[in-house]
Amino acid sequence: MLKKRISFLIIALLILTLSVSVFAQEKIQLRVSWWGSETRHQATLDAIALYEELNPHVDIIPEYSGFEGFRNKLFSQVMAGNAPDIFTTVMEWYPDLRDADAMVDITGMVDVSGHNPMYVEACSLDGKMYGVNLSVNGMVLIQNNTLLEKLGVEPLEAPYTWDEMVAKFQEVYEKSNGRVYGAPDFTANPEGMGFDIFKYYGYSVLGYEDAFPFDNDKFTINKEDIQSFLQFFADMRETNAIAPVDISAMNDFSANSLLIQNLTAYEINYAGTFGRYQDQTTDDLQPLPMPVGPNGESGDLARPGLIFSVSKNSKHVEEAAKFIDWFTNSPEAAKILKTSRGILPTEVQRAAMLEAGSEISAVDEKVMRVMDEILQREFKLAYVGPSGHAEISSIILPEISQMIGFGLMTPEEGAEEIMMEIK
Repeated sequence: MLKKRISFLIIALLILTLSVSVFAQEKIQLRVSWWGSETRHQATLDAIALYEELNPHVDIIPEYSGFEGFRNKLFSQVMAGNAPDIFTTVMEWYPDLRDADAMVDITGMVDVSGHNPMYVEACSLDGKMYGVNLSVNGMVLIQNNTLLEKLGVEPLEAPYTWDEMVAKFQEVYEKSNGRVYGAPDFTANPEGMGFDIFKYYGYSVLGYEDAFPFDNDKFTINKEDIQSFLQFFADMRETNAIAPVDISAMNDFSANSLLIQNLTAYEINYAGTFGRYQDQTTDDLQPLPMPVGPNGESGDLARPGLIFSVSKNSKHVEEAAKFIDWFTNSPEAAKILKTSRGILPTEVQRAAMLEAGSEISAVDEKVMRVMDEILQREFKLAYVGPSGHAEISSIILPEISQMIGFGLMTPEEGAEEIMMEIK
């Protein structure tokens, strides 16, 4: 009898000890920020809810919005010392974030063995991993098949050349009697894709083999490269293949999207944004790989679609890294996130999504199909670029392009101006 009482006491003490340990575990808060569409927002919130269920000591505070203004808000938070514990970024922001000492090195804290090494390198600077890739992404040409059918225009099919793309843009304008342009002027919008397209253009048209338009430390371009690109867009404006700069300057990824308003038949963005466009229209949109150069050259970069970085000021770096590890490696997370940020970053997650079968939407299928095509091409290593280069892409290029579009400057003068800013 005494032995039984002792056994019961031991068991009771063990239960009490375990209970105390659980309750004693520190309840922490992690702020996580991102931008995107309603589809991305809901998928991320659902993933967060599951993570909190699996980790009851973690309370995640989501901070999300559209892309417009996100960068300015993030850098304001960084300067004020109150950036979220985990924030979304892109590699082009790395130099400025590094200069602001905004990111912590999380090398060895997140399992990246399932990631493509080129993407891991793209998320690192000077041998330090400042973030983790959230999606294998690629630049795509988004085509409105419904609108093209109404206009009597045959849709493009990959592979196609730059010249064939421009000819199709012109055909759209002509067949619509000037009511619809082929595409926006991507260079004229501060939040457009102009500079990213310039990178692709350098590899596929200008014939660069590596490090265009910069490596991690310096620019690698010359005046002739820039002039060629500016002239390419000037020629498209001349033939109305693309919308005028005043209209294009208003283009965005939501209500003011020229594609969604049926003012253009094409748009260029990353595959991970495709759902954002399709969510806003009943038209049949189709993502295509980007055009190839004269000899079939592509300019696809091993560029992380989006990156999760951890704030240098976070009080819970290890917990933040643990969440990122789960977010990018967990099969359960994959089944929730799907293609809300593009193609999932690890083989384990992609396999888990495919196993979901019927849960994959038509949008997911389109994104996965186009990324399968892109991944069969030869990739170039993506570089973060020198400090301050974001000003060239978001301010200087759009300003120069608008001046050229309004007839206040020639492409040659614009190239000279940009080179002066670079130097």
